[in-house]
Amino acid sequence: MKKYLTIIAAVLSVILVVLIAVFALILNGTITIKPYNPVPIIGSADSPTDIYVSDEQSPEPEPETKKIVVLDPGHGKSSSLMSEDEKLAEMWIHNPNKGWGEWRHWKSGTTWTDCEGSGCTGRAPSNGSCWYRMADGDRDTEPEINLNNTLNAKKYLEEMGYEVRMTRNSNDENPSMTNRLVYCYKNHDTASQPDADIFVCIHSNAGGGRGSAYMSMSGLYDQAGTLPSEEYISESNRLGKLINDRIITETSMPAFSGGEYDGFPTTILFCKSPVPMAYLEIGFFDNQSDLSILKTESDSIGKAIANGIDDYFKEQN
Repeated sequence: MKKYLTIIAAVLSVILVVLIAVFALILNGTITIKPYNPVPIIGSADSPTDIYVSDEQSPEPEPETKKIVVLDPGHGKSSSLMSEDEKLAEMWIHNPNKGWGEWRHWKSGTTWTDCEGSGCTGRAPSNGSCWYRMADGDRDTEPEINLNNTLNAKKYLEEMGYEVRMTRNSNDENPSMTNRLVYCYKNHDTASQPDADIFVCIHSNAGGGRGSAYMSMSGLYDQAGTLPSEEYISESNRLGKLINDRIITETSMPAFSGGEYDGFPTTILFCKSPVPMAYLEIGFFDNQSDLSILKTESDSIGKAIANGIDDYFKEQN
Protein backbone atom coordinates (compact mmCIF):
# COMPACT_ATOMS: atom_id res chain seq x y z
CA MET A 1 0.00 0.00 0.00
CA LYS A 2 2.83 2.35 0.92
CA LYS A 3 4.42 1.58 -2.44
CA TYR A 4 1.26 2.72 -4.39
CA LEU A 5 0.99 5.94 -2.37
CA THR A 6 4.59 6.72 -3.25
CA ILE A 7 3.87 6.24 -6.99
CA ILE A 8 0.74 8.46 -6.88
CA ALA A 9 2.63 11.17 -5.03
CA ALA A 10 5.38 11.04 -7.67
CA VAL A 11 2.88 11.40 -10.57
CA LEU A 12 1.12 14.32 -8.92
CA SER A 13 4.46 16.00 -8.32
CA VAL A 14 5.32 15.71 -12.04
CA ILE A 15 1.91 17.17 -13.06
CA LEU A 16 2.34 20.04 -10.63
CA VAL A 17 5.79 20.84 -11.99
CA VAL A 18 4.41 20.85 -15.60
CA LEU A 19 1.52 23.18 -14.72
CA ILE A 20 3.88 25.58 -12.92
CA ALA A 21 6.16 25.62 -15.98
CA VAL A 22 3.25 26.30 -18.41
CA PHE A 23 1.88 29.05 -16.20
CA ALA A 24 5.30 30.68 -16.10
CA LEU A 25 5.56 30.58 -19.92
CA ILE A 26 2.13 32.19 -20.24
CA LEU A 27 3.10 34.97 -17.86
CA ASN A 28 6.20 35.90 -19.85
CA GLY A 29 4.32 35.72 -23.19
CA THR A 30 6.00 32.67 -24.60
CA ILE A 31 2.56 30.99 -24.91
CA THR A 32 -0.54 32.97 -25.91
CA ILE A 33 -4.17 31.89 -25.63
CA LYS A 34 -6.64 33.00 -28.33
CA PRO A 35 -10.22 33.68 -27.25
CA TYR A 36 -12.96 31.29 -28.47
CA ASN A 37 -14.50 32.50 -31.70
CA PRO A 38 -17.28 30.35 -33.17
CA VAL A 39 -17.65 29.90 -36.96
CA PRO A 40 -19.38 33.08 -38.20
CA ILE A 41 -22.93 32.82 -39.57
CA ILE A 42 -23.00 33.39 -43.30
CA GLY A 43 -24.10 36.95 -43.93
CA SER A 44 -22.99 38.22 -40.47
CA ALA A 45 -20.48 41.08 -39.95
CA ASP A 46 -17.71 38.49 -39.36
CA SER A 47 -18.59 36.45 -42.43
CA PRO A 48 -16.17 36.55 -45.35
CA THR A 49 -19.07 36.37 -47.84
CA ASP A 50 -21.97 38.59 -48.85
CA ILE A 51 -24.54 35.79 -48.79
CA TYR A 52 -27.72 36.75 -46.92
CA VAL A 53 -29.52 34.13 -44.85
CA SER A 54 -33.16 34.88 -44.02
CA ASP A 55 -35.29 33.20 -41.44
CA GLU A 56 -38.28 33.52 -43.79
CA GLN A 57 -39.23 30.50 -45.87
CA SER A 58 -39.26 30.86 -49.66
CA PRO A 59 -42.80 31.19 -50.99
CA GLU A 60 -44.31 28.11 -52.57
CA PRO A 61 -44.37 28.33 -56.40
CA GLU A 62 -47.75 29.14 -57.88
CA PRO A 63 -49.47 26.01 -59.24
CA GLU A 64 -49.64 25.95 -63.02
CA THR A 65 -53.08 26.96 -64.27
CA LYS A 66 -54.73 24.17 -66.21
CA LYS A 67 -56.32 24.81 -69.57
CA ILE A 68 -60.06 24.19 -69.38
CA VAL A 69 -61.71 22.19 -72.15
CA VAL A 70 -65.49 21.77 -72.42
CA LEU A 71 -66.42 18.54 -74.20
CA ASP A 72 -69.93 18.27 -75.59
CA PRO A 73 -71.22 14.81 -76.60
CA GLY A 74 -73.88 15.76 -79.13
CA HIS A 75 -77.58 14.95 -78.71
CA GLY A 76 -78.81 12.68 -75.91
CA LYS A 77 -82.10 11.33 -74.62
CA SER A 78 -84.96 11.50 -77.11
CA SER A 79 -87.23 14.49 -76.50
CA SER A 80 -90.27 12.20 -76.70
CA LEU A 81 -89.02 10.32 -73.63
CA MET A 82 -88.42 13.43 -71.53
CA SER A 83 -90.98 14.85 -69.12
CA GLU A 84 -91.81 18.55 -69.14
CA ASP A 85 -89.87 18.96 -65.90
CA GLU A 86 -86.82 17.33 -67.47
CA LYS A 87 -87.04 19.63 -70.48
CA LEU A 88 -87.32 22.72 -68.32
CA ALA A 89 -84.42 21.58 -66.15
CA GLU A 90 -82.30 21.26 -69.31
CA MET A 91 -83.24 24.84 -70.28
CA TRP A 92 -85.45 23.96 -73.23
CA ILE A 93 -88.16 26.54 -73.87
CA HIS A 94 -91.82 25.86 -74.54
CA ASN A 95 -93.25 28.24 -77.09
CA PRO A 96 -97.08 28.11 -77.47
CA ASN A 97 -96.77 28.48 -81.24
CA LYS A 98 -93.59 26.51 -81.86
CA GLY A 99 -93.52 23.77 -79.22
CA TRP A 100 -90.30 22.80 -77.39
CA GLY A 101 -87.01 24.21 -78.56
CA GLU A 102 -84.76 27.24 -78.19
CA TRP A 103 -83.67 30.37 -80.01
CA ARG A 104 -80.72 29.99 -82.31
CA HIS A 105 -79.01 33.29 -81.49
CA TRP A 106 -78.36 35.94 -78.90
CA LYS A 107 -79.36 39.46 -79.83
CA SER A 108 -76.60 41.20 -81.74
CA GLY A 109 -74.05 42.77 -79.43
CA THR A 110 -75.22 40.84 -76.35
CA THR A 111 -74.51 37.61 -74.52
CA TRP A 112 -77.20 35.46 -72.88
CA THR A 113 -80.04 37.55 -74.30
CA ASP A 114 -82.16 35.46 -76.67
CA CYS A 115 -83.02 37.08 -79.95
CA GLU A 116 -86.63 35.81 -79.71
CA GLY A 117 -86.94 36.06 -83.47
CA SER A 118 -85.46 39.52 -83.99
CA GLY A 119 -82.32 41.54 -83.37
CA CYS A 120 -80.01 39.07 -85.11
CA THR A 121 -79.85 40.54 -88.60
CA GLY A 122 -77.81 38.49 -91.02
CA ARG A 123 -77.93 35.30 -88.99
CA ALA A 124 -81.38 33.91 -89.68
CA PRO A 125 -81.15 30.62 -91.60
CA SER A 126 -82.43 30.27 -95.14
CA ASN A 127 -85.95 29.33 -93.96
CA GLY A 128 -86.12 32.58 -92.03
CA SER A 129 -86.66 30.99 -88.60
CA CYS A 130 -84.53 31.74 -85.53
CA TRP A 131 -86.22 28.88 -83.69
CA TYR A 132 -84.64 25.44 -83.29
CA ARG A 133 -87.12 22.63 -82.63
CA MET A 134 -86.04 20.24 -79.90
CA ALA A 135 -87.29 17.22 -81.86
CA ASP A 136 -84.94 18.08 -84.72
CA GLY A 137 -82.08 16.94 -82.53
CA ASP A 138 -83.47 13.48 -81.76
CA ARG A 139 -81.22 10.56 -82.77
CA ASP A 140 -81.28 6.82 -82.13
CA THR A 141 -77.71 5.59 -82.59
CA GLU A 142 -75.65 8.74 -82.44
CA PRO A 143 -75.91 9.72 -78.73
CA GLU A 144 -74.08 6.61 -77.52
CA ILE A 145 -71.37 6.94 -80.18
CA ASN A 146 -70.81 10.58 -79.28
CA LEU A 147 -70.65 9.86 -75.56
CA ASN A 148 -68.15 7.00 -75.95
CA ASN A 149 -65.83 9.10 -78.12
CA THR A 150 -66.09 12.01 -75.68
CA LEU A 151 -65.37 9.93 -72.58
CA ASN A 152 -62.26 8.54 -74.26
CA ALA A 153 -61.12 12.05 -75.21
CA LYS A 154 -61.68 13.14 -71.61
CA LYS A 155 -59.52 10.30 -70.32
CA TYR A 156 -56.55 11.25 -72.49
CA LEU A 157 -56.92 14.99 -71.93
CA GLU A 158 -56.86 14.53 -68.16
CA GLU A 159 -53.74 12.38 -68.48
CA MET A 160 -52.18 15.33 -70.34
CA GLY A 161 -53.06 17.66 -67.48
CA TYR A 162 -56.14 19.44 -68.82
CA GLU A 163 -59.27 20.22 -66.82
CA VAL A 164 -62.26 18.74 -68.63
CA ARG A 165 -65.93 19.61 -68.22
CA MET A 166 -68.60 17.38 -69.76
CA THR A 167 -71.95 18.81 -70.87
CA ARG A 168 -73.55 15.41 -70.31
CA ASN A 169 -72.32 12.18 -68.76
CA SER A 170 -75.02 9.72 -69.75
CA ASN A 171 -77.56 9.01 -72.46
CA ASP A 172 -80.36 9.87 -70.02
CA GLU A 173 -79.53 13.55 -70.44
CA ASN A 174 -80.29 15.95 -73.28
CA PRO A 175 -79.29 19.51 -72.42
CA SER A 176 -80.37 22.37 -74.63
CA MET A 177 -77.55 24.03 -76.55
CA THR A 178 -77.84 26.97 -74.16
CA ASN A 179 -77.49 24.68 -71.15
CA ARG A 180 -74.41 23.06 -72.67
CA LEU A 181 -72.73 26.46 -72.87
CA VAL A 182 -73.02 27.16 -69.14
CA TYR A 183 -70.02 24.83 -68.71
CA CYS A 184 -67.87 27.58 -70.21
CA TYR A 185 -68.33 29.49 -66.95
CA LYS A 186 -67.06 28.79 -63.46
CA ASN A 187 -69.91 27.43 -61.34
CA HIS A 188 -72.23 28.06 -64.33
CA ASP A 189 -72.19 31.77 -63.49
CA THR A 190 -73.03 33.25 -66.90
CA ALA A 191 -72.93 36.77 -65.47
CA SER A 192 -69.15 36.41 -65.10
CA GLN A 193 -66.48 36.07 -67.76
CA PRO A 194 -66.07 32.56 -69.20
CA ASP A 195 -63.11 30.69 -67.77
CA ALA A 196 -63.08 27.82 -70.29
CA ASP A 197 -60.52 28.02 -73.09
CA ILE A 198 -62.34 26.05 -75.79
CA PHE A 199 -65.60 24.21 -76.45
CA VAL A 200 -65.55 20.99 -78.52
CA CYS A 201 -68.75 19.46 -79.93
CA ILE A 202 -68.41 15.77 -80.76
CA HIS A 203 -70.96 14.40 -83.23
CA SER A 204 -71.35 11.77 -85.92
CA ASN A 205 -72.92 12.43 -89.31
CA ALA A 206 -75.75 10.84 -91.29
CA GLY A 207 -77.57 11.23 -94.57
CA GLY A 208 -75.24 9.66 -97.10
CA GLY A 209 -71.50 9.96 -97.14
CA ARG A 210 -68.41 8.60 -95.50
CA GLY A 211 -65.62 9.93 -93.33
CA SER A 212 -64.81 12.58 -90.74
CA ALA A 213 -64.84 16.37 -91.06
CA TYR A 214 -64.94 19.46 -88.91
CA MET A 215 -67.73 21.93 -89.46
CA SER A 216 -66.11 25.04 -90.89
CA MET A 217 -67.62 28.12 -89.25
CA SER A 218 -68.66 31.10 -91.31
CA GLY A 219 -71.05 34.02 -91.20
CA LEU A 220 -71.60 36.74 -88.64
CA TYR A 221 -70.48 36.36 -85.05
CA ASP A 222 -71.21 39.44 -82.96
CA GLN A 223 -71.54 38.50 -79.31
CA ALA A 224 -70.52 41.04 -76.69
CA GLY A 225 -67.39 40.50 -74.63
CA THR A 226 -65.88 37.70 -76.74
CA LEU A 227 -63.24 37.49 -79.44
CA PRO A 228 -63.68 39.70 -82.48
CA SER A 229 -65.68 37.97 -85.19
CA GLU A 230 -62.82 37.16 -87.56
CA GLU A 231 -60.55 35.91 -84.78
CA TYR A 232 -63.30 33.78 -83.26
CA ILE A 233 -64.02 32.16 -86.63
CA SER A 234 -60.35 31.58 -87.51
CA GLU A 235 -59.53 30.13 -84.06
CA SER A 236 -62.58 27.85 -84.17
CA ASN A 237 -61.69 26.58 -87.63
CA ARG A 238 -58.03 26.08 -86.68
CA LEU A 239 -59.09 24.02 -83.66
CA GLY A 240 -61.52 21.92 -85.71
CA LYS A 241 -58.96 21.24 -88.43
CA LEU A 242 -56.21 20.20 -86.01
CA ILE A 243 -58.52 17.72 -84.29
CA ASN A 244 -59.92 16.28 -87.50
CA ASP A 245 -56.44 15.95 -89.02
CA ARG A 246 -55.49 13.78 -86.05
CA ILE A 247 -58.61 11.64 -86.44
CA ILE A 248 -57.99 10.85 -90.10
CA THR A 249 -54.27 10.12 -89.56
CA GLU A 250 -54.49 8.15 -86.30
CA THR A 251 -57.59 6.02 -86.98
CA SER A 252 -59.07 4.10 -89.90
CA MET A 253 -61.63 6.86 -90.51
CA PRO A 254 -61.16 8.58 -93.89
CA ALA A 255 -61.77 12.27 -94.53
CA PHE A 256 -65.17 13.49 -95.67
CA SER A 257 -65.24 16.40 -98.11
CA GLY A 258 -61.50 16.91 -97.68
CA GLY A 259 -61.99 17.04 -93.91
CA GLU A 260 -63.86 20.37 -94.03
CA TYR A 261 -67.65 20.57 -93.90
CA ASP A 262 -68.55 24.17 -94.66
CA GLY A 263 -71.51 26.50 -94.98
CA PHE A 264 -72.94 26.61 -91.45
CA PRO A 265 -73.42 30.26 -90.39
CA THR A 266 -76.39 29.65 -88.08
CA THR A 267 -75.36 26.65 -85.98
CA ILE A 268 -76.62 27.44 -82.48
CA LEU A 269 -73.39 26.65 -80.67
CA PHE A 270 -71.39 28.66 -83.19
CA CYS A 271 -73.63 31.70 -82.70
CA LYS A 272 -73.78 31.44 -78.90
CA SER A 273 -70.47 30.01 -77.67
CA PRO A 274 -68.38 32.57 -75.76
CA VAL A 275 -65.10 30.76 -76.56
CA PRO A 276 -63.59 29.22 -79.72
CA MET A 277 -65.32 25.98 -80.58
CA ALA A 278 -64.76 22.97 -82.80
CA TYR A 279 -67.74 21.13 -84.25
CA LEU A 280 -66.81 17.61 -85.31
CA GLU A 281 -68.80 15.23 -87.51
CA ILE A 282 -66.86 11.99 -87.01
CA GLY A 283 -67.94 9.41 -89.57
CA PHE A 284 -71.44 8.57 -90.78
CA PHE A 285 -73.26 6.32 -88.35
CA ASP A 286 -75.65 5.28 -91.16
CA ASN A 287 -72.68 3.95 -93.18
CA GLN A 288 -71.73 0.45 -92.08
CA SER A 289 -68.00 0.89 -92.68
CA ASP A 290 -67.91 4.08 -90.63
CA LEU A 291 -70.16 2.60 -87.97
CA SER A 292 -67.77 -0.32 -87.53
CA ILE A 293 -64.86 2.09 -87.01
CA LEU A 294 -66.89 4.20 -84.58
CA LYS A 295 -67.66 1.11 -82.51
CA THR A 296 -64.23 -0.58 -82.56
CA GLU A 297 -61.87 2.40 -82.56
CA SER A 298 -63.55 4.72 -80.09
CA ASP A 299 -60.48 4.72 -77.83
CA SER A 300 -58.23 5.74 -80.74
CA ILE A 301 -60.73 8.39 -81.82
CA GLY A 302 -60.78 9.80 -78.30
CA LYS A 303 -56.99 9.87 -78.19
CA ALA A 304 -56.87 11.61 -81.58
CA ILE A 305 -59.31 14.26 -80.33
CA ALA A 306 -57.11 14.84 -77.27
CA ASN A 307 -53.97 15.06 -79.41
CA GLY A 308 -55.61 17.58 -81.74
CA ILE A 309 -56.62 19.75 -78.79
CA ASP A 310 -53.09 19.50 -77.42
CA ASP A 311 -51.75 20.57 -80.83
CA TYR A 312 -53.99 23.63 -80.70
CA PHE A 313 -52.62 24.84 -77.38
CA LYS A 314 -49.01 24.03 -78.27
CA GLU A 315 -49.33 26.16 -81.40
CA GLN A 316 -50.43 29.07 -79.21
CA ASN A 317 -47.23 28.94 -77.12
